[in-house]
This record gives sequence, C-alpha cells and structure tokens, in this order.
Amino acid sequence: MAEPIIGILGGMGPEATLDLFKKIIKNTDAVKDQDHLRVLIDNNPKIPDRTPAILDSGENPLPMMIDTAKNIEKAGANFIIIACSSAHYFIQKLRERIAIPVISIIEEVAGEIESQVPGIRQMGLIATMGTIRAGLFQDRLREIGVEVLVP
Repeated sequence: MAEPIIGILGGMGPEATLDLFKKIIKNTDAVKDQDHLRVLIDNNPKIPDRTPAILDSGENPLPMMIDTAKNIEKAGANFIIIACSSAHYFIQKLRERIAIPVISIIEEVAGEIESQVPGIRQMGLIATMGTIRAGLFQDRLREIGVEVLVP
C-alpha cells in the first residue's frame, strides 16, 4: 500500500500552518529527503476569520474552507488536517462536503489525554474567543470527565 498523502487546509493563520508543517517534518523519522512524508498544503489566508463567524458577526468561512479542501482532495491527499482550532467549529459541515476524512484536533487531543494522562480531571485552555465561546474543547473533554479551565 502506498504511503498516505497528508493534506493541510492552511492559511488560518499562515504561521499556524507553518508550525504544523514544521512539526510533521521534525517528528518524521527521516534520514534523507525521500524519507519524509508527502504533504499537500493549500495555504489560503483569504478564508474569512472564524472567530467573528462563530460569534455571529462575521462572514461565514465554510464556503472557502470547502473550496480549499476540495483543492487538496483533487490534488491527491488521503486526508486533511487543520492547524486552526476555531476552524473545527465548521468541521462536521466540511466533512459532509468532501470525500476524504478530516482529522479533528479536538478528537485527537481528547484521545491523547485519555491515553497519556488517564485520571486527569482539569486542564487549562488558552485559545481564541471563538474557540472558547464555541466550547469546542470544553464539550468534548467534558465527555471524558475533564473540566476545561479558561482564563
């Protein structure tokens, strides 16, 4: 089986996308260039700001997120990841519009907490107001018995 191709729906913000790509590179066990994973990045900083949209005062970013995800899908990615936490507010509707999986940072964090720090009952969250107000982490982590503290 061929190695999967990672798609990054990026640009929300560009530095978060850069940081995610850098982490993929740094955490890949590679001796030479050809050992690295194939990554397709569509860095689209024109996607409207997620926080105002979540707070009902801004343009809906979902149409541009869908278009960008479809570009990544057409380019050959097997799945998509998104560095922007607040963009995950729109993940279910995004998943409904494309054929490849979109990995949820919220689900991954919850899974890591369950497996790496079992028994934890509280954790802190520093995030955008959109992420906090949407309750993205709070709702999911409450399901596994973790209270999320926000500043």
